[in-house]
Amino acid sequence: MKQMTLTTKAALLVAIACFASIAWPHEGHSHDHGTQSAAPATSRPVKLTDTQLLDQDGHKLRLASDAVAGKVVVVTFVYTNCTDTCSMVSQTFSQVQEQLGALMEDRVRLLSLTVDPARDTPARLKEYAANFNPKRGWLWLTGEQANVTAAQQAFGVTIRNPENHPAQILIGDSKSGRWTRLYDVDQPQQVLAKVNEFLAAQRADKQAAHDGTAQEQCNPHPHSAGVQTKPGCVARPG
Repeated sequence: MKQMTLTTKAALLVAIACFASIAWPHEGHSHDHGTQSAAPATSRPVKLTDTQLLDQDGHKLRLASDAVAGKVVVVTFVYTNCTDTCSMVSQTFSQVQEQLGALMEDRVRLLSLTVDPARDTPARLKEYAANFNPKRGWLWLTGEQANVTAAQQAFGVTIRNPENHPAQILIGDSKSGRWTRLYDVDQPQQVLAKVNEFLAAQRADKQAAHDGTAQEQCNPHPHSAGVQTKPGCVARPG
């Protein structure tokens, strides 16, 4: 009876270990697509720098000033030897650029940053990108290893092994400092909805700044008696 009890206990321990190995979340391309499909980037802050990179045409450009350039940006991390999620997220980007139309480059940019700069030269990135018909406003970025690492860290990620790079899409506006991460990389409509939110917020910020300037110009001395309101302005009480 005692021997049977020990055997039963051993079997139970093995079963528990097997269950844990299945249920425990792990790094890499597999992610939980539960209710947390979007999360603020505040826990992994975005701090853009002017790290020098190369685009798919070999042009030098600075990350913050030239690549992001104050636009709403949609960022992801890829490499040309990737066999799973990279093509999925690149297809999502392709659909997003089609939906954005004229907003591409004018208001929005897509950035695909390699996680394997040793092999992903500009020419190799351009060849890979051709599978997804990139248009003006979609940059594929590479560069020296140290610079690419700095760019990844600027976007709040640390990647030690390309095969375990994060499957995520980062959407942000450097002017306001608003950033959001999406983990359902095969959902272009979700990406578009977030991009539209950021564009609307940009318009609201611009309008608020314009209204504040206009009010100041209309009534520069609100507490001065006898000051005439400019034509076209509504007089406000001092």
